[in-house]
Amino acid sequence: MKHLALIAAAAMFASMTGSAFAECDTHKGDRDTDKQTACSEKCEDGYTSGKQHYGADIGKLKQESAACFEKCGCAEHGAKYIKD
Repeated sequence: MKHLALIAAAAMFASMTGSAFAECDTHKGDRDTDKQTACSEKCEDGYTSGKQHYGADIGKLKQESAACFEKCGCAEHGAKYIKD
């Protein structure tokens, strides 16, 4: 019983600390190995390219980008990036 509890505790610790090393900032994270950084980069690229279109609905673009960052688990980074 103790062995099972120790194994479960180790598994929970590993799963909790694994996501702690994920990085939302594309300048700090490794885009090739970190899925969260890659996802955040796609959101940043979409927002930047959408802003450059003449006549773009900026309010709608901000909402879509915020939803993208939220989906990646990077809502705080997204709010800073979209802030302008």
